[in-house]
Amino acid sequence: MVQNGAVPFLRNIWYVAAWSHELGAGQPLAVKIIGEPLALYRRTDGAVVAFEDRCPHRQAPLSLGRVEGDALRCMYHGLKFAPDGACLEMPGTSAIPPRTQVRVYPALERASWIWVWLGDPRRADPARIPATIALDDPEWLMRAGGLDYAADWQLVNDNLCDLSHLDFVHERTLGASTGASWSAEQPKVTPSDDGLLFERWFLDHALVGSRAGRVDTWNSYRYLLPGTFLMSTQSFPVGTAQASGFGAPAAKPIYRRIDQQAVTPIGERRTRYLYASGVERAGASEKFAEGVFRVVNESFAEDRRIIEAQQAIWDQTPAEHERAFLPQDKAPALFRRMVAARLADERT
Repeated sequence: MVQNGAVPFLRNIWYVAAWSHELGAGQPLAVKIIGEPLALYRRTDGAVVAFEDRCPHRQAPLSLGRVEGDALRCMYHGLKFAPDGACLEMPGTSAIPPRTQVRVYPALERASWIWVWLGDPRRADPARIPATIALDDPEWLMRAGGLDYAADWQLVNDNLCDLSHLDFVHERTLGASTGASWSAEQPKVTPSDDGLLFERWFLDHALVGSRAGRVDTWNSYRYLLPGTFLMSTQSFPVGTAQASGFGAPAAKPIYRRIDQQAVTPIGERRTRYLYASGVERAGASEKFAEGVFRVVNESFAEDRRIIEAQQAIWDQTPAEHERAFLPQDKAPALFRRMVAARLADERT
């Protein structure tokens, strides 16, 4: 995070702009990513188009426009734009003036998320979008939500790279429901080109809400640039961790859960947070899934409350003010260095 100065953001990377269900077939959707206003809409084949949310004539927001077939019409003076941003029609004249092109950003829809690339379009490689599980995947009972933070995006990243806070921020909610002690031992953290891999076992603990009794739980997640959280949680009979050499298990789990989250900076001190949780359909009911997600919603409200309060204090703290560095800070520091390295690469 930058204090008392302009906030730098990555551009040559895919950002999650919205859930698929937020964008209908007939109405544009206004979103903002790294300070850039966008207007999303769907073509007749369902493909997503991402325009700069500015009509080139008088800067009216195109998100207040009207979808007409594959095109989008500005509802201020009626200019009509093709999916490639070219002006197709201007009421009152047959001659299209210069500088009437709308900027278009690469956009793709994958597994219930809409991704947008705001950097050099020649570098927008779809293969760099991580694989995720769709909300309608038949193997899972999925629930999804979202909220906005009045806080810097890197504070939210820090929070997700250090789950030891579950024992305290979520003492009566998410921390309690997992039955694990998240602050007792640090996970194994492995860096990669696109983020960090976290792995750990929780040994011989109660599996809350289950008849399985006590279990060993393997928890692993990837935290990928710019802020994509992909977690898998699997519980097994006690002794499985030791039988697995305390590495990744090969046995069939008693219980499986996934969590997927995306941190998208809206602008300075504004961050969007989209999240989903799922339990394996074969071993859970709709009622159980609803209960899990109710705890998730309560927990993320707790996260927002403390992180926004942290931001307020951070903004009152001089840049030279010394602060403690704990072992839990290793992963957040690693991820911040990755962001800084990507920013440096973009500058050059």
